[in-house]
Amino acid sequence: MSIFTKITTGFLAVLIGISASFAQAKPAAGNPYQAIDKIVLALPAADAGSVQNIGAYINQHFTNDADKTRAAFAWVTGNISYDIDNMFAINLYETKEDKLKKALAYKKGICEHFALLFTAICKEMNIEACTIDGFTKQNGFTDYIPHVWAAAAIDDKWYLFDPTWGSGY
Repeated sequence: MSIFTKITTGFLAVLIGISASFAQAKPAAGNPYQAIDKIVLALPAADAGSVQNIGAYINQHFTNDADKTRAAFAWVTGNISYDIDNMFAINLYETKEDKLKKALAYKKGICEHFALLFTAICKEMNIEACTIDGFTKQNGFTDYIPHVWAAAAIDDKWYLFDPTWGSGY
């Protein structure tokens, strides 16, 4: 096994572990994020039409970056569905702003929409975040279809998030 394979495998194990720990969109018994999820998932639909409104709602209800980041993740995974019908219909000329508007308007998207929306909400709350383009590796096989996930800085440490997989897709 090459060093690259070991690093990639380890990286994906961490990514999946972090995403899984944040993946509970619906509060479950014993879920340490139950209170955060309950509050953010109560965001009125009238306020869910813009990143600015979502960020303002989260900022109003939470004070630390860890809770805010969890709230952004929970909102995206609890409100955006995977757009299976359009998973291969990629528009290379569509801007990031258009992708965000479409995801918010239709409440669905592909991995790029999930990651862009999560990072945009984080940035709206002054949390440093970015999207990451790459490929997934499962059961020793590197997929040939690209994937997009995200990273956010919480208390000066970077964490990986995959809101697409966290939503169940």
